[in-house]
Amino acid sequence: MADFDYIVVGAGSSGCVVARRLSDDPASRVLLVEAGGTNQSVFIKMAAGFARIMGNPDYYWSFPVVPQPGRRPERHSYGRGLGGSSAVNGTWYLRGQPRDFDAWRDRGLPSWGWNAIQESYRRIEDYRAPGADRSRGFDGPQQITQATYRGQVFDAIVGACQEMGIPWTEDICTPSVEGVGRTQYTVNRRGQRASAYESFLAPVRNRPNLSIVTDCLVKRVVVQGGRAIAIECERGGEILRHTAGRDIVLSAGVYRSPQLLMLSGIGPGAHLAQQGVPVLHDLPAVGANWSDHQKMGISYDLRNHPGLNREFRGWRLPRNALRYSLTGTGPLARVGMPVTALVSGEGAPADWPDMQLAASPFAMRTVKEMAANPGSPISDKPGITFAGFHLRPKGRGTVRLASADYRDAPIVDPRFWQEEEDQRKALELFGLLRRMAGAKALARFVGEERQPGPACQSGAEIITELRGMTDPGLHGTGTCSMGVDPDTSVVDDACRVHGVGGLRVVDCSIMPMPVSGNTNGPAMAIGQRAAELILRRG
Repeated sequence: MADFDYIVVGAGSSGCVVARRLSDDPASRVLLVEAGGTNQSVFIKMAAGFARIMGNPDYYWSFPVVPQPGRRPERHSYGRGLGGSSAVNGTWYLRGQPRDFDAWRDRGLPSWGWNAIQESYRRIEDYRAPGADRSRGFDGPQQITQATYRGQVFDAIVGACQEMGIPWTEDICTPSVEGVGRTQYTVNRRGQRASAYESFLAPVRNRPNLSIVTDCLVKRVVVQGGRAIAIECERGGEILRHTAGRDIVLSAGVYRSPQLLMLSGIGPGAHLAQQGVPVLHDLPAVGANWSDHQKMGISYDLRNHPGLNREFRGWRLPRNALRYSLTGTGPLARVGMPVTALVSGEGAPADWPDMQLAASPFAMRTVKEMAANPGSPISDKPGITFAGFHLRPKGRGTVRLASADYRDAPIVDPRFWQEEEDQRKALELFGLLRRMAGAKALARFVGEERQPGPACQSGAEIITELRGMTDPGLHGTGTCSMGVDPDTSVVDDACRVHGVGGLRVVDCSIMPMPVSGNTNGPAMAIGQRAAELILRRG
């Protein structure tokens, strides 16, 4: 008899939902294995506290990146430990657009159209703000709240968007509309970060049929007779083996899920052979089709207003920490941009926005300032930042093994902006951000552009500057893509790995195309939908 019915590898945004839903059946024995720790730090529970632990290997995976033309050296960091990236991200919540999911459906994936995904969102969401769209859920495990920031600058940012023809919307997650509204966060009504672990698993952690093991690094999936039967993992220096009677579900993320497949002998045969991994099943698309939203930000001097920078320095920081600990309110209860806008850029349908814009009276030091004088990344003078993503990039990168050693991080080749269309869209996004900053509604508050500066005007100059300014959005997708053709995809409509029984992948890596927005919300919806399919189809 197998040790468990289901084994879920990875306690991130998808894995926590899958483990919760599979364990809802008291007859099913579920093991959730997480490589990181319990993530119970006060700096995780406080939404803005993640800045204090950013890059700490106790809380983040770090993945090497192939050097890209014109860009500074970089590594990609994703969350580690219970909750995964939902425990250490900026808590920004969006759902993607209906046409994202309908495009998946139209690629031969009938279980993933908007009608189905909308129901998954309803089941996971607890969103109760006034003006909520009727598509929203209000009694699910995942609490979502709006930005609480108020004031003249907020009103001016909204006014700038309206000057650009972007209408106000009470719920920025309203499907298929352009609009500007309050940013939504995975922060609960007590002002605490609502990670996927805290929302889905903490309330049921003591279920007798649910085992959660942390600090356990999976080496490989054991495949016999064409079926996944067990995992091998390391915990405290000891090599362990756990067997599964029904399914092994990889929810280890856009980099670790393809790595585990490849370490198990499932992936592009030539690459596996080159790394010394015996090839069990040649599946060329493993680690291919990687995509990400590149994050662009432009900061300006802030005039006639103190802004938010001062709230995170000097005597105000301990005051705000005390306020947060007593009331769960104040600057430390939310993080990031209080205003979000979704806009259809050139060539994009009006009901399928491809630009995400945001703004805040807060600024980090510029890349050039940090290079000249390393130190705190928070600017020491008032600033206002306009940021955004192009949401549907054309370029695709890869994830490949660095070696056959499971302890070595895989290598990412983003192939950043190699598609001419992506460069054109980057220039379009830059122009939208400058238009917002230059709007009459903001004239009283917006001063000089800090980087690249007003002298930078030509397209070539802007692209050169942006290569040094733009950061990965850490919205990675696609490396275990869903599809019907085993030559170009990794899993089928039910998240089953092509050609291998008892093995599924459920996380952002299965997205055949990126969603139009941040990926934490869609990752949880994917977990919900996949669990439904697993339970329905056995």
